[in-house]
Amino acid sequence: MNKYNNKRKKDKRNRYITALIVILVLLLIRGLISQGMDLISRAFLPVQTKIYAFGNKIIDTKELAKNYKKILEENKILKEENIKYSLVVQENSKLEEENKRYREILKIRDKRKVDFIVAKINFRATKNLYNKFYIDLGEKNGIHKNMIVLSQDTVIGKVDEVYEDYSVVTMITNEYFNISALSESNMLGIIKGSDEDDGTMYFEPNTFENNLKVGEKLYTSGISDIYPKGLYLGEISEIDEDDKEIFKSIKVKNDIDILNLREVIILTFNKTKR
Repeated sequence: MNKYNNKRKKDKRNRYITALIVILVLLLIRGLISQGMDLISRAFLPVQTKIYAFGNKIIDTKELAKNYKKILEENKILKEENIKYSLVVQENSKLEEENKRYREILKIRDKRKVDFIVAKINFRATKNLYNKFYIDLGEKNGIHKNMIVLSQDTVIGKVDEVYEDYSVVTMITNEYFNISALSESNMLGIIKGSDEDDGTMYFEPNTFENNLKVGEKLYTSGISDIYPKGLYLGEISEIDEDDKEIFKSIKVKNDIDILNLREVIILTFNKTKR
């Protein structure tokens, strides 16, 4: 019996020793595995870092592209808004200039007590700006041939051709245009246009008296079936003092800015009925 108990004790001790050994072996294996994983992690750390950095770079690139696209869209909208604003500013400036010109035109109505209508210039010949131009009013607007055309207070020409919805104005600077004129010193004569491209006209007095001066103004004489007396034509800009010539060359200019002329005044009264 005693022998049997000793055997049981011995077997029990052996089991404990075996279990202890197993536990120690497992702990040892676990340690080795942990060290191995640590070594593997250290070995692959640079690769993992690069992969992580590359992934972040892809994400950043996507965000950058998204933001860039958003910036482009915002920039496009801002450009469109800026263009619209510029157009509005230009249009307002244009309207202000137009209103200013119309106010000046209305002053003429109050000053001269005449009836007129305002026409817009819609075409002019580029070859000779001082020859003729087209206006946007015609027969249906009550325009008829020989109506007097003014720029502010200055005679610029007369209606020469009339069509249904537009007319042609021949300017007093046209080389074939003649108009009876009277100077401030009561010198009667004729103003003639020329083929010069700067709007120069010439005054030919009816007498050889030499009392005209540079700067002297010239007006319509009233000796005409078309033009009433007293309309401004221009002023003497130069007098040729060459003693060899019997007839002096007297240049006449007006201050009309033909390049910026947008509207003209059409007098609606008929001189023969005044």
